Amino acid sequence: MEEDRKPFVYSIIHIGSSNLSMRIVEYHDVDDIRIIEEVKRDTAFGEEVFLTRKLSFSSIRKLCNQLNGLKQLMADYQVEEHAVYATAVLREAENRRSIMDLIKDTTGFDVQVIDMPQEIYYKHFALQHALARVHEKDKPAWKPDLLFVDITSGCVGLTVWDKGTLRYQHNVHIGTLRLLETFKRNQRDSKDYPAAMTEYIHAILEPLWRDIRRFQPDTLIFSGREARIMAELLQLDLGPDNMAYIRPEPFYRLYEETGRMSAPMIMRKYNISEQWASTVAPTLHIYKEILENICTEKVLMMGTTFIEAVTMFYGAKKMEDPSLEEMRGHNLELTRSIADAYYYEPAHAKALESYSHSISSALQAKSAVTDRDEFLLRMAIILYQTGKYVNLLNSNLHAWNLVRGTDIFGISDREKDMVAAIVYYDHKGTPSDDDEPFRILNESAKRTVLKLIAIFRIIRAMDMSRRQKLKDVTARIQNGELLIEYDSRENTALETWMFDQQKEFFENIFGRMARLERR
Repeated sequence: MEEDRKPFVYSIIHIGSSNLSMRIVEYHDVDDIRIIEEVKRDTAFGEEVFLTRKLSFSSIRKLCNQLNGLKQLMADYQVEEHAVYATAVLREAENRRSIMDLIKDTTGFDVQVIDMPQEIYYKHFALQHALARVHEKDKPAWKPDLLFVDITSGCVGLTVWDKGTLRYQHNVHIGTLRLLETFKRNQRDSKDYPAAMTEYIHAILEPLWRDIRRFQPDTLIFSGREARIMAELLQLDLGPDNMAYIRPEPFYRLYEETGRMSAPMIMRKYNISEQWASTVAPTLHIYKEILENICTEKVLMMGTTFIEAVTMFYGAKKMEDPSLEEMRGHNLELTRSIADAYYYEPAHAKALESYSHSISSALQAKSAVTDRDEFLLRMAIILYQTGKYVNLLNSNLHAWNLVRGTDIFGISDREKDMVAAIVYYDHKGTPSDDDEPFRILNESAKRTVLKLIAIFRIIRAMDMSRRQKLKDVTARIQNGELLIEYDSRENTALETWMFDQQKEFFENIFGRMARLERR
C-alpha cells in the first residue's frame, strides 16, 4: 500500500497597502490546506505611497523590522519554504528597487512584486475553485454566466464567465485607496464629494459596460477585503464557504444610509476602524455603478483575500495540482476571445497549437523547453495575427503594441513582454538588442524567447497555406535531430519549402538538425 504523501509546509507573506500578513500552512491538496499560524498587522504604507509616490526611509525601516519579526516566527515553527509577495504598495512606489534591496539586505527576503493582472489571477484561481466546489454535485451541468468584481486598494478587476468559459478580463486603476487620494481631504469633507465621486467612477467605467453587457452575466460576484467589510455592514454571515448570496436592494439601502457619510461618521455608526471606514464610501460607489449597469438580481459576496488565494496557488503549483492545467485552459480561451476582437483564424491557430505541442513535447524530453514555455508559445500563436486588424503593413509591430497594451489573464508583465516579442519576430528578423521588443527583456527571458521564436517559425511554415494540410503530426528526437512526420493527401510543397527556409534559425538555437517528412 502506497504511503500517504507527506504534507507540504510553507509560509506566505503579503506586503499589502493596508496590512502586512503571513500564513504558515500545511498543504495536503488544493481542498485541504490547514492553517498552522496566521498573523496580520495593519499598516499605512499604501496611503503614503499613493500620496507621495514613494515609501520613506522610516517606513522602510519599520517594514523591515516587521518582516524580521515574521522571519523569527517562521524560525520558531522551523519553516524554511516561503515566498514574499507585494502588491500595489510596492508596485506603485517609485523607489521600489531601493525598497526591495533594503528588504533583501536587512531580512534576507526576496520580494516578488505582483503586477495587477497576476494579483487578480491568483484571486480568481481561488474563487473559481471555491465556486466549483460549492456546485460540485451539479458541476457537469453548471455553466456559470457571471461577472467577477475584485476591488483592491489600487484597482478594480472585472472578469466575465460566459456559459462556463472565461471570455473577458479588464483591470481599471480606481481602487479604494486610489480613489481617496484622487480627492484632497477638504474635497472629501465637502457635501459635493459623493456626487463628484459618482461621476468620476462612472466616467472611467462607462466605456466597459457595452462589452460586458453583451455577455449578459446573471450573477455578480464581489470579493476580497472590501466584500468582507460590506458583508459585515450588511450583517451577512459568509459561513464556512466564505460566501453568501444577496439581492441588490440591501446595497442600495446601505448606499442611501452611508454612501454620503465621512469616514469618522462611518466609524461611529458601525464601530469599525478608521482603515475600514475609509474604504466604505469608495466601495459603495463602485458597487452602485456596477449594479446600475449590470441587470441582475443575484449577487454573491465572497470574502477570499489575496493571501488566502496566493497561499492556495503556491501550494498547487509546487505540488503540480491538476487544477492549474484546467485554469491554463481557461486562460487560453480568454486569449482567443481577445484575439477574436482583432483578427484571428481559429482553425489555423488550432493547427499551430497542435504542432507546437508535438514539438515541445519532444524537446521537453531534452529539457530544452518547459510546460510554461509551451503555454506562452500557445498564447503567441493565438495573438500573432492581431496586428492585421490595424494594418497589414508592419502587422508584427502592431501586434507587439496590442499585446503589450492588453491585460492578459494568467501571465505576468514580464511574460507578456515575452509573448509580444514572439509575435514581433513571427517570421523574419534576427532578435537583437537593437530592437526594443528584444532589448527590454532580461537575459533569462531572451534565452527562452529565442527558443520559442525558433519553434514558432517552423510551425508557422507548416501551415503556410492556412489550409491545415498536415495531419497527425508527430515529433521525436532521432539520432540527435528533430524529426517531424505527418500524413497528407494534398500537395505540401509550399509547407516543406517554407519549413526548409525557416529551419536554419531553429537549428542554430537548439543545436540540432530539423527535418519534416511525409510518412
